[in-house]
Amino acid sequence: MKKLTVISGGSSGLGLEIADLLVKSGNNVLILGRNKEKLGMAMSRLVKSSNSGKTESLVCNIGDENDIKHTGAFIEENDYEVDYLFNNAGQGLSSAAKNTTAQLIENIFEANLKGMILLTTEILRITPDKDELTIINIMSTSSLIGRADETIYCAAKWGARGYTEALRTEYKGTKKNIIAVYPGGMRTDFWSIVDKSRDLTNFMDPAEVALKIVNAVKGDARLLVTDITINRK
Repeated sequence: MKKLTVISGGSSGLGLEIADLLVKSGNNVLILGRNKEKLGMAMSRLVKSSNSGKTESLVCNIGDENDIKHTGAFIEENDYEVDYLFNNAGQGLSSAAKNTTAQLIENIFEANLKGMILLTTEILRITPDKDELTIINIMSTSSLIGRADETIYCAAKWGARGYTEALRTEYKGTKKNIIAVYPGGMRTDFWSIVDKSRDLTNFMDPAEVALKIVNAVKGDARLLVTDITINRK
């Protein structure tokens, strides 16, 4: 079977930078995203960067169980075996606690927690127990500290961190490796939705953050990094 790296939120920002590094290294990569047009633009870049590996894309809302099942079926039908899963998709929110609504909670939890759980569950389901699989849950430093005007976002990210820790405990001693990544603010489209007034001058370059993550994850096979926090100076 062919090895495959799956990256959610792979059509832009950090996910696309990770995908670009991996296809340049000859890996087969499948990027997932909600927007077909953005996926197409990402694919144009990745195909140019590709060095012998195959690049695939799927329109997938990771919060939709039907889309997740379709992704699993695609992987199996194409005789792929997932060796790396980058749970990178997410959605931000800057909003006062008093303005919280059920719809806001649903949207943010779906993008940052529910989707991570559903995609991870499906990849675990289709991966034989004997096979090695590394799951990289890319969250945020908002998973580590509480922030004003980010109550719902922090709640979802703290949930993702709790899920990651519990998953690691459940699979301890197996061939399933769980890595938690907590990056700080980056210059991506994330902020055009969350807070357009935010000054991003000193925020991190997603390409540099991607390089840190890939080097840590794909480094010496005898060593396993479990937690990575990346902050700007």
